Amino acid sequence: MSKAEQVEQVKGWLLGAVTLAEAEFGSGTGRIKLSVVYDSFVQKFPWIAKLLSFEDFSEYVDEALVEMRKLLSTNKAIAAIVGAKDKGEE
Repeated sequence: MSKAEQVEQVKGWLLGAVTLAEAEFGSGTGRIKLSVVYDSFVQKFPWIAKLLSFEDFSEYVDEALVEMRKLLSTNKAIAAIVGAKDKGEE
């Protein structure tokens, strides 16, 4: 896989990871969510984690958060899932 393809794969995975973390931990828990997502990233992509600085990773997370917020505001199904998990429902 090319570097560009790897970056897109990571960014796609991050969108899902930050959305699940938001659903699980809710708002106001940014450091915890970042830590959980980073730990999952290192397990999922160990070869990329060795090459990607934490600063770059954090930038990718910020981009994923912007995309997640767009999805939550435009996609009722995703918003409902995140809201239900945030309230302990499923």
